[in-house]
Amino acid sequence: NTSVPADNCNVMAPHQWANQGCVAVSKDEGTIGQPLNKQGGGIYALEWDPDKERAIRSWVFPGHSNIPSNLQDSIRTASNADKSKRVVPDPNEWGLPYGYFAVGEDTGCSADHLKNMRLVFNLAFCGTVAGNRYFRDCPAESKLVKKGKDPVRSCNALIKSNPEMLKEAYWKIRGLYVYERSWM
Repeated sequence: NTSVPADNCNVMAPHQWANQGCVAVSKDEGTIGQPLNKQGGGIYALEWDPDKERAIRSWVFPGHSNIPSNLQDSIRTASNADKSKRVVPDPNEWGLPYGYFAVGEDTGCSADHLKNMRLVFNLAFCGTVAGNRYFRDCPAESKLVKKGKDPVRSCNALIKSNPEMLKEAYWKIRGLYVYERSWM
């Protein structure tokens, strides 16, 4: 059941659907898809800090307003040749994250589960997560194309029969910034 939020980020948790993991959904409008595109995009930030914060935290700032000044300054100064003039991002100044996953001892998610990580941009229209949510998240489309009770097959059939739906399905990335904490 894709309407039940995950309480276990293990993608193989027995009481969740396959590869569910933990999905964060913002209560704010316009954080994904066409509503985000209409605002000219936005900024997504993720902090993985198993040592100090003992968490993975994520934020989304749609459009180009309400972006914390520390984050704006960090991005603006990121390529400054003089490293002393770069502003260090401080997620504690960015407000409440929309996603928070505890990591470390006594959390149920040991930090050693997260190593050799990679950043992947993925347009998995009908992948395990998107496909399983097809009937719920795309009710109008699922009335047009439905392959029995299989949401993944139905989603794939919709895309195969309507390839023009994907004409604006792409990533347009202005910048990608990776920071590491300095340990002093």
